[in-house]
Amino acid sequence: MHFTIDRNSLLKPLGHIYSVVERRNTIPILSNVLIETNSSKISLTATDMDMDIVEVTGCIVSKQGKATLSAHTLYDIVRKLPDGGEIKIELLDLNVEVSAGKSKFILPTLPVDDYPVMTEIEKGNEFSLQSVDLLNLIDNTKFAISSEETRYYLNGIFLHVPEDNKDKLRAVATDGHRLAQAEIPIPEGAESIPGIIIPRKAVGEIRKLAEGTEEKVKIIVSNTKVKFIFPNSILTTKLIDGSFPDYQRVIPKENLNKLVVANADFSKAVDRVSTVSMEKSRAIKLSLNKNLLSLNVNSHDLGNAFEELEIDYNSQNLDIGFNSKYLLDISSQIQGKDIEILLSDSASPALITDPDQDGVIFVLMPMRV
Repeated sequence: MHFTIDRNSLLKPLGHIYSVVERRNTIPILSNVLIETNSSKISLTATDMDMDIVEVTGCIVSKQGKATLSAHTLYDIVRKLPDGGEIKIELLDLNVEVSAGKSKFILPTLPVDDYPVMTEIEKGNEFSLQSVDLLNLIDNTKFAISSEETRYYLNGIFLHVPEDNKDKLRAVATDGHRLAQAEIPIPEGAESIPGIIIPRKAVGEIRKLAEGTEEKVKIIVSNTKVKFIFPNSILTTKLIDGSFPDYQRVIPKENLNKLVVANADFSKAVDRVSTVSMEKSRAIKLSLNKNLLSLNVNSHDLGNAFEELEIDYNSQNLDIGFNSKYLLDISSQIQGKDIEILLSDSASPALITDPDQDGVIFVLMPMRV
């Protein structure tokens, strides 16, 4: 194996590859990237046994072959080489020589035959999404994915066709404290997909790949895996084997107290006032009177903070507490000028919507303050 490649052409795919590879592996070969050449391209493959990614990029191939190298070491070397330079990579017996300009590195390899063979996805439903639609589904929901490992079925995004609206493809995530939902018109071919839970780590990698293209993304869904095919990348991941809870039961239907406020003003005020909130609870109290919102934080150790905002509100006076970080997470997803918050009482969850995004809703559980 011997090829020459532009440094930037190698750095971008390696950036995707190395984040799939775990830094600590009990199986040494899983720390490596598999590099294979063909006539004018190289493919880079990485796996953690739950997810695998294959990246293809152009280069000048002098000699065909394949080798496995430490993914993190190779990425760090390429990252530190001068921008715009040419890199030569050559397999010499049991080592690989990486050279650029006056820099030269000799890296050990592991046997190619030890590299795990990826199992192909079973035949499933195929459909395509615009990358911008995929990004919207992910960005509006991923912040609400649970990190609590005991409730593993919440450790991902639930992608499905809802029973109550079969014209939509919907993404939902929740951690029990907040819920986020986004949907798009159902793409052709997705009508009969099973409900699937895409793991958190895979969601992050899919987002990076979607951000790097403006073209359509082909998706193949089976009962145990999902494959995302991008112009120069293919990512396949196992699905979370579990049942997502009936999230519709927690979406409020009777919240009649409607508050509308400029989102930028609201998020800045929440951020300022929460400066003195306790790190653990981050509790903030919202007090609503006619067309006036008061934000209060009372911290025994750090002090008190208070701010008022003019709002559009004509319902009953109401006090309710929330986790300020969760409010800011939701506020950051609002694309329009205003944020709309529908409330019932101080003990019931809030329904938060973006007037500029159809099908995007957030549910936030209150706190005692």
